Amino acid sequence: MSNILRFFSLLAAAIVLVATSPAFAKGLEVDLSKPDVRLDVSFKGADLLLFGATDHEGDIIVVVRGPDKDTSIRLKERIAGIWVSTDEVVFAGTPGFYALASSKPIDDLLPSDVLAKQKIGTDNLGLTVKSAPDGATDATLKNFKDGLVRNMVAKNLYTGEPGKIDLLGKQLFRTDLWFPANVHVGEYVIDTYLVSEGKIATHNSTQLTVHKVGLEAEIYSFAHDHALIYGLLAILIAVVSGWTANAVFKKRG
Repeated sequence: MSNILRFFSLLAAAIVLVATSPAFAKGLEVDLSKPDVRLDVSFKGADLLLFGATDHEGDIIVVVRGPDKDTSIRLKERIAGIWVSTDEVVFAGTPGFYALASSKPIDDLLPSDVLAKQKIGTDNLGLTVKSAPDGATDATLKNFKDGLVRNMVAKNLYTGEPGKIDLLGKQLFRTDLWFPANVHVGEYVIDTYLVSEGKIATHNSTQLTVHKVGLEAEIYSFAHDHALIYGLLAILIAVVSGWTANAVFKKRG
């Protein structure tokens, strides 16, 4: 379905919401310009349009969270003139991608305890420490956590500054979601919150799949389904490539 058709479908849903909902019911419809993100050899990132409609006036917050996994971060120290990794902390449940957009600053919309409970904002990712150096203090762990977030922002995998949500009148909204070229394959969850008077009036959760297509997808599947054979083939290709290059240079010499 094209973006235009999707938009008009949502507009029709908005009209139905307004016409049929009781005065205090809070409907929230959300859709994406594309149902998935497809990665191929030429993938340089994808820009998706999220748009929605509600029957209740308020502000909107959108959170996109990618596949969670254990993530380690190491402290580098300069010892004898050489930078080496020393202490390491592993965080469980770290999202591989995190994006945030809102129609107003989130601190103006919801109290801090609600933001923490709903994991809204990079200060509220809900990370848990899986392993850490003996005697690590809370301040030390916070430094590691802040470092992890900075690294992910630098890789464009986390939102540095929240994106903007445009409110179109009192019932329609839209925002652009950017998925960089280094985005991970997996299932993503897009949570959309309608906020009114400092509370979450209603919430919509949408799934999005990021997956590989074409030759890259076949290689990816083969590598996961036949890891041993893939490893042996990779070694064989490396050896043959090295031998061929060596032979060519010897012949030229």
